[in-house]
Amino acid sequence: MTGGRHLSRCWRRRRPAHGPAGHQDRQGWHRLGAPVWDDVDVDPVYRPNAIPDPPELSNGKVLLRNWTYCDLSCIEEASQDPVIPIGTTVPRLFSREAGLAFLERQWQRSVSGEGLSLAITDAATDTAVGLACLLHRQQPGVVGVGFWTVASHRRRGFARGAVGLLSPWALGLPSVVRLEALVQPDDRGSIAVLEKAGFRREGLLRSFLDLETARADALLYSLVQEDLATPRSAGP
Repeated sequence: MTGGRHLSRCWRRRRPAHGPAGHQDRQGWHRLGAPVWDDVDVDPVYRPNAIPDPPELSNGKVLLRNWTYCDLSCIEEASQDPVIPIGTTVPRLFSREAGLAFLERQWQRSVSGEGLSLAITDAATDTAVGLACLLHRQQPGVVGVGFWTVASHRRRGFARGAVGLLSPWALGLPSVVRLEALVQPDDRGSIAVLEKAGFRREGLLRSFLDLETARADALLYSLVQEDLATPRSAGP
């Protein structure tokens, strides 16, 4: 279902058709508190028009939509998180200018062909509570999935809902045959989100993540079309 009735005036009036040229934001992946890592020190890959803007994706509680200038409060809270800014381009020191630059980089993903960045929102209020993204990998047909949620809205089903909405839509695109996610082994919350969405663990990548002050292992998860037909255990 779509969530058009939740669109704010700010959204309709102020979302530009393009972000500014030259900004190549490489966002980290989802962790419920930290991102699941997508920024792994590789050059970004650009495939223009391979991932279109989706219809607004909603399950009635969670709504995925494009970012708007009204979402600065979400970026401000994310910047105060001890983990989200590590490996992402969420500003460590928030200012209005830094927040606006972040939003413009998210729009630029679609313009450049790098991928897609969407706001995870509360469908009832249209309040942004996190980020979900798709980024092309070097191998054609392979796309990375990432997300994070701010502390005030964790453990309320927003991350799980976002991945559950975005993943099947992405695998329905002709250009996408495989989704991947990287997560730290101790991040049980994000692992649960991935597994409930049907992702399968493929292996451990030792010392794979560069966390600025240290290296970290990463678990590799993947999802392909045939996994969507596999029944998953019921969960809350």
